[in-house]
Amino acid sequence: MMHSDTPLAPPVAPQAMRQAWVVVGASLPLAGVGAFGLASHAGAEHAMAAALLAGFMMVLAGGLALHGLRRLSYPHSRLGLCNIVTLLRGAAIAALAGLLIVPETLTVLGYLLAGLAACVLALDGVDGWAARRAGLSSRFGARLDVETDVAFALVMAALAVALGKVGPWFMMLGLMRPAFVLAGHIWPWMHAPLGPSQRRRVVAGVQMGGQVCLLMPMLDGALAQGVGLTILCVVLASFLYDIRALRAQADAPG
Repeated sequence: MMHSDTPLAPPVAPQAMRQAWVVVGASLPLAGVGAFGLASHAGAEHAMAAALLAGFMMVLAGGLALHGLRRLSYPHSRLGLCNIVTLLRGAAIAALAGLLIVPETLTVLGYLLAGLAACVLALDGVDGWAARRAGLSSRFGARLDVETDVAFALVMAALAVALGKVGPWFMMLGLMRPAFVLAGHIWPWMHAPLGPSQRRRVVAGVQMGGQVCLLMPMLDGALAQGVGLTILCVVLASFLYDIRALRAQADAPG
C-alpha cells in the first residue's frame, strides 16, 4: 500500500459540520422565498423564476461553503454566530440576485431594493465582530467573508447595470477578485499572502457603500455614471497597488 507524505487535514468537529448543514439548508428556502416575495411585491409575472434562480445560486454557494469548511480544517467545535451571519448574508445576496431574471421589478422596488442592500452591507461588520468576541476566528471564516463580499460586489454591479445606472463596463468591479485569483494560477507569486491593510478596508467600504447608493432612485444619469466610474477607478488602483507590492515581494532577494 502506498502512503502519501502529505498529512491529512484534521477532521471538522461533527457539531460544527451539523450546524453548517442546518444553516445552509435553512438558507435555501430563505433565498427562494425572499426573491419570490420581492418579485411578487413588484408585480412580476415570473416571480417563481426569481425564486428558482436565487435557490440555485444558494445551492452553489452552500456547497462551496461546506467544501471550504472541510478543506480549510475549521478548528472550532461550533460554527458560531459569526459564520451563521455570513451564510445568511449569502442567502440575502442570492435573493437579490434572483431579481436579475425579472429586471422590470428593480425600478418598482426602488428604495426598498436599496434599503435591503444596505442591510446586507451592515451585516458585513457583524460577522467579524462576533468572531473576535467569541474567539472563533478562523481561516474558513475569513475566506467565507471575503468570498461573500465578492458575491455582493458582483450582484450589486449587475443590479446597477440592469437598472441602467451604469454601462456593462461596471461589471469589472465584481470580476476583479476572480480575475486576480485566476491570474495567481498563471503567476504563482500573486498567491503570496498580503499583510493587513487599512487602505484595503477603506476601499472595500467605499466600494460597497457606493454600490448601494447606486441603487437609490435619486442617483441617476451622469451623476450615477460618475459615481460608478469613480468606484471602479479606486478599486482598480487598490488592486494594482497590491499586485505591485506582490511583484516587489517576489523579486526581493532571499
